[in-house]
Amino acid sequence: MLALMLACAEGRYLCGPGTQVEGDWCVASEDTRDPANTDDTGTESDADGDTDADTDTDTDTDTGEEPEPARLVINEFMASNDTKVYDEASEYDDWLEIYNAGGQPMALDDVSLTDDTATLDLYTFPAGSSLGPGEWIFVWCDQTPDQGGNHANFTLQSAGDRVLLVRDPLGSAEVLDDVEWTDMAAEVAAARYPDGSDDWVITENVTPGAANGE
Repeated sequence: MLALMLACAEGRYLCGPGTQVEGDWCVASEDTRDPANTDDTGTESDADGDTDADTDTDTDTDTGEEPEPARLVINEFMASNDTKVYDEASEYDDWLEIYNAGGQPMALDDVSLTDDTATLDLYTFPAGSSLGPGEWIFVWCDQTPDQGGNHANFTLQSAGDRVLLVRDPLGSAEVLDDVEWTDMAAEVAAARYPDGSDDWVITENVTPGAANGE
């Protein structure tokens, strides 16, 4: 399978096919919300921009019903990255992607990532961040938080690891997603396919910040 190579330079990264840039986010184009309906174009995303996702509850104008609540999942990750994707420091680091598979936006001010169940707030998203329906956010797991707000203070272990996505980590500690693996090969990603589903594939076609492929 042909691998999709995404390169980062000077604090910028590329959005994948069928997406468009909105601040920090790679957002599916209106005609490509279905992961099976993508084209071959990509646009650049500014890693220093802001997102304008609305955090208010909306009503589906077609049915008059409220859309399903926000549902955040760990959507794709790479625990051994030697040549696929590099950051603004030209370093090939571990990474993961969060996706909102629900129908409403969700503020990320009180959401965290961790690989240590004793420290649930090991990584917190930048203040004011939010994630709208069908949007992704990309996080480097490189233990170098000084490199920017999208760099977590932990790495992923290919031999075996576990990552939790938690809401209110210092309070109710609601686990939004919990992903555990062993013996991850190098140069492949584990990805939900289609995005947000319960089914996972192991693929060379890594797509951080874009719709997952097989």
